[in-house]
Amino acid sequence: MTMRSSRRHPVKYIYAGIITSAIAVSMVFLPAVVLDSAKRGIALWAYSVLPALLPFFICADFMISLGIPALVGGLFERPFQKLFGVPGTSAFVFIISITSGYPMGASIIGQMRDRRELTDAEAIRMLSFCSTSGPLFMLGTVGAGMFHAPAAGAVVALSHYAAALLNGLVFCLIGAGGTFNRSFSKPRFRYRDPGLDDRSILEMLTASILSSLKTLGVICCYIIIFTYITDLLEMAGMFNALKTQHGSGFIKGLLEMTIGINEISLSQDLGLRLKCTMASFLVSFGGLSILAQSMSVLGGLWISPLKYLKIKFFHGILAAMLAYLIAPYILNRAVQSVGFFGNLKTFADSFEPGFLMQLIFSTGMIIIILILFLLTAIIELILSSRKEPSD
Repeated sequence: MTMRSSRRHPVKYIYAGIITSAIAVSMVFLPAVVLDSAKRGIALWAYSVLPALLPFFICADFMISLGIPALVGGLFERPFQKLFGVPGTSAFVFIISITSGYPMGASIIGQMRDRRELTDAEAIRMLSFCSTSGPLFMLGTVGAGMFHAPAAGAVVALSHYAAALLNGLVFCLIGAGGTFNRSFSKPRFRYRDPGLDDRSILEMLTASILSSLKTLGVICCYIIIFTYITDLLEMAGMFNALKTQHGSGFIKGLLEMTIGINEISLSQDLGLRLKCTMASFLVSFGGLSILAQSMSVLGGLWISPLKYLKIKFFHGILAAMLAYLIAPYILNRAVQSVGFFGNLKTFADSFEPGFLMQLIFSTGMIIIILILFLLTAIIELILSSRKEPSD
C-alpha cells in the first residue's frame, strides 16, 4: 500500500456506499426519471460535448506524444515562470484550454504529470488558470442561445478568461502547491516518453484516438449522473425553499452549470447585468459535475477535491466581480449599436450552436492552433540556427 492510498479514510467509502445504494434504490422506484435523465444527459453529451471536444482531445494528445509542449515551452519558459511560477509548457496547456473548454486543461495537466513532466506543485498552479471553459459555450450556448444577447456571452467570456489569469497570478504569489525552483532551461523538441519512441506516427495517432474516446466516455457518464441527481433533488422539493427562479438556478448551477445558467436566463425578476454576473461565477466555478470530470482525468496528479474546489471557487469570485464591473460598458454599447445587434433575437436564434456548428468550430480552431505551433517551430529553428556557430 502506498502513502497516498494510506491517506484514504474508510469512512469516506462507507458514505459513498450508502449514497450509491440509495441512488440505486431510487432508480428501481423511479425508472421514468432515470430514463429521462439519461436521455437528456446523453443528448447534451452527443450534441454539445462530443463535437466540441473530440477533435481537441485527439489533437492535444497527439501533440503531447510528439513533444510539442516542450517546443512551445522553450519560448515561454521565462515569462510563465516569472508570472505564474510554472514551466513554459503551461502556455501550450493554456492555449488548448481556452479554445476547447472543460475538462481539456485538466486532462492535459494529468497526462503531463503522469509522464513526470511536472511536479505536483507545478500542476496545481497550472490548474488555477488552465482549467477554463470554451468560447463556443460562452458566446454561443450562454450568450446567444440562453440569454438571447451575444454581448452577454462576451461579458461572460472576457471576465472568465481575465479571472483565470488573475487566479494564476494570485496562486503564484501565495505559493500554492509548494516552492518552485525550476531552472530557466530551454527544452528542445523531443519525444516526451522515451519508452514509446519506437512507435510510428500512425500508432501514436491511434493511441490518441482511443485515449480521447475513453475520456469522453467517462465525461458522458458524469453528465448523466449529475443530471439524474439534479432531477432527484428537484423531485424531492429541495429547491422549493428558494423563492426566486434565479436563486434555484444558481444552486442547480453549483451541481451542473449548464442547467443552472439556463434557469437563471429564464428568470423575469433579474436584470441582464446580474444574470451575466451569476453566469460568470458558475462558468468559472464549473460546478460539481465539472469537478468530478476534471478529477477523473487528472491522472497522476494527487490533489484533494477540496483544494481543487478552492481554486475554482476563487476563480468564480474573480470572474463575477469582473463581469459586474464590465457588463454596463459592453451591454450598453451593444444596445446602442444599430446594425449588428439591431435584431438580437433573430441573431441569437440563428447563432445557437448545433452539432455541425460545434464540430466545424472545434476543427477550425485546431487548424489555427496547428498553424500557430508550426510558425513557433519555424521561428525556434531560425533563432537556434543563428545562435549555433557554424562548423
